[in-house]
Amino acid sequence: MAWAVGQTADPAELAEHIAAESVWIAADEQVLGAFLIAGVMDGEFYIDEISVAASHQRRGVGRTLIETALADAKRRRYRAAKLTTDRSLPWNAPYYARIGFRILEAATPPQLAARLASQPNPERRCAMQREL
Repeated sequence: MAWAVGQTADPAELAEHIAAESVWIAADEQVLGAFLIAGVMDGEFYIDEISVAASHQRRGVGRTLIETALADAKRRRYRAAKLTTDRSLPWNAPYYARIGFRILEAATPPQLAARLASQPNPERRCAMQREL
């Protein structure tokens, strides 16, 4: 996981999420190709991070991970899933929009608004939601 841990996910934080069973992984022949970390924010399912190794990109791995995590969230009776992303990059917000997420333009829940404000370049970021 050298491609992700330390660059994206904090190793200690990742271990906590693994212990809480809030991590989904995609592996190919024992090689980790992607992972998704989730949690709860403002009472809803929150995708905190998704990372896909360059060798596994553009193969549907990320989408499969997202759909798998969302199916689990629905099974756990969450009504919606939320995430934050960079709205200025052409492959971020438009990607999530294609798989059913919509940008929350108004009334962003308090924890999600605080999360947005704490991220680098908050003016470039947006909150998105998908109903489950």
